Amino acid sequence: MWPFGQKRNELVTISLTPQNLTCSLIAQSKEKKTTSRLKAYTRIPIKQFAFSQAVLFNPTIIKNHIIKFIKEQNAAHIPAAFSVAGPKVFEKIVHLNTASPTTQEFGLSELKNLNWDAIYLCPSQRNGFDFFVCGIKPEHLFSYQLLALSADINLITITTEQLAHLQLYKYVHGDTFRQSTLSMDLLAQRYNPHSLCNANILEDVLTIDHHLTIDVNKEYPFLASCLGLFLSEGAV
Repeated sequence: MWPFGQKRNELVTISLTPQNLTCSLIAQSKEKKTTSRLKAYTRIPIKQFAFSQAVLFNPTIIKNHIIKFIKEQNAAHIPAAFSVAGPKVFEKIVHLNTASPTTQEFGLSELKNLNWDAIYLCPSQRNGFDFFVCGIKPEHLFSYQLLALSADINLITITTEQLAHLQLYKYVHGDTFRQSTLSMDLLAQRYNPHSLCNANILEDVLTIDHHLTIDVNKEYPFLASCLGLFLSEGAV
């Protein structure tokens, strides 16, 4: 959503929510069955004083965890992508009566003073059209850029958690993806992008290295964000 550089086929993903910092290293898979390979993964519970509501209160703590992960994986040369979530990150599926709206037609007071963008999703089951809208205050976006700079991370994009899940949904469906199906699935899941996929899809997309011991069902929401980041960067 807020890209900074070129796309690659190997990626460090860093996902921040008010409760967790999740880091992964994902590459193209050499397996015929899957397209993506999880080479490294860690999820670290973080305390509220370090990160809350998508605001970095103590970036040093977050930075040190990220640096440790990148050093352990010898991944300093590999580009990285962030996904963020929290009350200070605006994410919403918006219904409009036109497929080509002007900025004013979104009519969301919450977007005032935000860096925001809208992505067309599909025709709506409620008639009209559905868009995914996300935004963040410029100073908060800048704080993530500073975090990447201080940790010497080759940051290529910052996006939102829900958008990463939407990207995963689209990729999983591949050539069979249809906007009409997305429309029905969104309605069935009450317009919650996190619920569009489940852990069962991972075996068709992701090979997990044998040295990693991961409870896929427990870690699925976090793995989905990481994989959505990787796939959204055109890495396969």
